[in-house]
Amino acid sequence: QAMSNDQFNFDITEVEILEEGNKFKGIKRGTVTTDSGIIIDADEFDYDKIKNILKVNGNLEFIDSQNKIKIYSDSGTYLKQEEKIFTEGNSKGVDQDGTIITAHSFNYDKNLNIIIATGNVKIEDNKKDYIIFAKKITYFRNQEKIITVGETKAIIESKYNFNSSNVLFLRNEMQLSSSNYSTIQDDSQTVYELEKFKYFVNEKVLKGKNVDIITTA
Repeated sequence: QAMSNDQFNFDITEVEILEEGNKFKGIKRGTVTTDSGIIIDADEFDYDKIKNILKVNGNLEFIDSQNKIKIYSDSGTYLKQEEKIFTEGNSKGVDQDGTIITAHSFNYDKNLNIIIATGNVKIEDNKKDYIIFAKKITYFRNQEKIITVGETKAIIESKYNFNSSNVLFLRNEMQLSSSNYSTIQDDSQTVYELEKFKYFVNEKVLKGKNVDIITTA
């Protein structure tokens, strides 16, 4: 059954219309598209016309064709007025360049093009060969800047293991830095302890303060 209002187009197998047409419930999977280039696929939809809030449940796939990102999750809430989506459970974001972010939940702001990912966050870029693990990250997609909160691990070029916290990663410049105590271990088992560091990935240059180097023979 296809339905539409000014901002949403619903293409859903089965629809219940409640509260004098102010609430739609969609079941048995379907697709919702918006005037801002969003495509949402899910098993169930619950749309509140007055609040302009769409709740989706079950195998959520959220495509932002303008910002070129796909988000998958168990469930989510889309605030049309603010152009924000909140996801909950098994959340995954796939960037146009193939970068994959997995986490428990996402807060994605379409207008600002910012993703906040929370809970067992993992960022993986196979092309540039790095993996980052953190409890929480904010990804400023326009600036290609990632800021992690709390304990952070990074594996760079399958060679360097970084253990740090509150890390800044500039994707365009390929620079990783932190102002906090960090340890870095390379594949020859050399360990660097630093008060703070900046690592230039492409140049393979490590700069740090109060560096202790521990080597194993």
